[in-house]
Amino acid sequence: MSVKRIVVVNLTRLGDLLQTSPTIAGLHAVHPDASITVVAERNFAEVCESIPGVDHVYRVDFDGLGHLLLDGPGKVLEAYHRVRDVVTELRAERFELALNYSSSRMSAVLLGLLRIDDVRGWAMTADGHRAIRSPWARLFAASCLNRRVAAFNLVDCYRGVAGCLDAPVDGLSFRVGEPARRAVAERLTECGVGDDASLVALQLGASREVRQWPIEAFAALARALAADGHRIVLLGGAGERALAERLQGACADAASPPLDLCGRTSIQELAALLERCRLLVTGDTGPMHMAAATRTPIVGLFFGPALPFDTGPYGSGHVVLHAGVSCAPCDHAVNCLDPFCRRTLTPELVTEIVRARLAADAGRLDALATQAGRSGAVRVYRTGFDGDGLFACTALGDLAPRADDALRDAYRATWLARLAGRPLPPACGARIDAAPFAALGELARLGGQLARDLQQQATRRPPSIGAIERTGREIETLDQSIAEHGRVHPEVALLTQMFAFEKEAMAGETLDQLAPECVRLYRDLARSADDMLALLRGTATHEVSHADLRQ
Repeated sequence: MSVKRIVVVNLTRLGDLLQTSPTIAGLHAVHPDASITVVAERNFAEVCESIPGVDHVYRVDFDGLGHLLLDGPGKVLEAYHRVRDVVTELRAERFELALNYSSSRMSAVLLGLLRIDDVRGWAMTADGHRAIRSPWARLFAASCLNRRVAAFNLVDCYRGVAGCLDAPVDGLSFRVGEPARRAVAERLTECGVGDDASLVALQLGASREVRQWPIEAFAALARALAADGHRIVLLGGAGERALAERLQGACADAASPPLDLCGRTSIQELAALLERCRLLVTGDTGPMHMAAATRTPIVGLFFGPALPFDTGPYGSGHVVLHAGVSCAPCDHAVNCLDPFCRRTLTPELVTEIVRARLAADAGRLDALATQAGRSGAVRVYRTGFDGDGLFACTALGDLAPRADDALRDAYRATWLARLAGRPLPPACGARIDAAPFAALGELARLGGQLARDLQQQATRRPPSIGAIERTGREIETLDQSIAEHGRVHPEVALLTQMFAFEKEAMAGETLDQLAPECVRLYRDLARSADDMLALLRGTATHEVSHADLRQ
C-alpha cells in the first residue's frame, strides 16, 4: 500500500546517514507520491540536505538533551519541555510509516511517543519495552552479535526494513554543489596543485585508535605514491591534524609534500575534494562512505572490529583488504592490548594493491591477492552487486574458500529464501560439519509440537489451566536448550539469536493470539536449520516459496 508521509530516523554519524541514501531512493520507487522526512542528530543533519529524495530534515539535539538529564534534577523540567516540543512538532506531521535505524533506547522512546501505526526498526511497546520490528531489523541486530557470519551489508538491511529491497540501486548518493567544487578548486590552486594533478587521498584517523592503520605505514605508502608522481591529500577532522603533522614529518624526503586538509573542509567540500581524487585509501570511516557516494575508487583497510561484508564501501569496483586473523572481527567493546592485525596489512602490500587499482590491472590484483592469502591471513575483495541487486564482496585470487566464507554464504542464501522468497542454490563452498544444524532442527520441531499442543489447549472450553502451565514450562525449558545450543555451537548462534529476538517481538496479548505466532516461529527456525543443513551438505535443490513472509 502506497503511503504519503514517511519519516526516517537515523541519529548516528556521517557514514550511517549516507548509507540511508539507497533506502530513500527505494522508498520513492515504492511510494512515488510520498514526502520523506529524515530526523537526524543536529551535528550531522547537514549531510541529509544533500541526499537525493529527502524532502525535509528535522534536527534533534539529543546530545544536548543527554547533557541536561545528566546535569541533575534542576534540568529535568527543561529536558521535558524540549522532548515535548519535538514530539508535538513531529506528531503534527501525521506520518504513516516510520523507519527507525537507530538502536538506542532514546530513539525507541521517541517512536513510541509519536504514535505512528507502522513503525519498523527499533520501537517501543505499549508497556514501555523496546521491540525490534521487521525481520530485517532483527536480522541486523542478531548479526551484530555474530558478525563473523554477517551476510548482508548494513545498506541492504536498511532497504529490507523499508520494504524496497527489489528497487534498483547502484550505490550511495550525495549531491555535490557547484559552490563546493569552486571552493575546492581554489584551495587546490592556492596550494599549487594543478588541474592535471593525480590526487590520492589518505584518511588517517578513525573513531578509535584500534581502527587506525599505523601512521608509519601510511607514511611509507605516501612516500611510494609520491615517487610515482601522485600528489597526496590528507583528509579528516580537526582532531586528526596531529596525525597529519606526524605523517608530514615522516614524509619530509618525499618527492612532493602531502597536502594537509584535515579539518579544513565542510561536508560539501569533502565530497567535492573526493570527486577530484583518483583514489581514497582509508579504514572503515565516514569519508569512505562519502567516497562511495561520489563514485571515487576506494582501497579499504579493514581490521579489528571492521568487516567488509557488513560495512564495506557500498558500490562497485572498490578493493578491500581484510586482516582475517583468528580473532577477527573483534567486538567493538574490546580494548585490545596488542592490535597486531593492523600490522598484517603491510605498507608494501597496500602500496602494490593501490598501484594495481590505479592502473585498473585486474590480473595484478588477483596475483597480489593470491600471494597475500597464501603467505598470511590477508584476504582481498572486490565490491559489487549480485544477481539480486545486493551488495557482495568477491574474494580475489586463487584461494580455497574459508569455512567462515562458506558459512556466511549459506546464511546469506538461507535468509534470502526466508525473507525474500529466493530459491536456494545447491551448495555454498566448502563443506562444514552440519550436525549442529541438524540438532537445532530437531529442537525446533519439538518446540513446534509443544506450541501446537498449547494452541489446542487454549481453544478448549473450559481450558485446562494446569495443562497450559505444564506446556508453558516445557516450552520455556526448550527455549533455554535452544539458546544453550547456540552458545555451545557458535556456527548456529545466528539462528538461535534471531529466534530469541523474534520471540521477544511476538505480537498479541492473549494465549489465542500468541500460540499461533509461537507455532510459526518454531516452524521458521526448523526450516532455516534445514536449509542450512542442505546447503552445507550440498543437497539443497528445492525452490523456496514462503507464503507467510512478513515485514
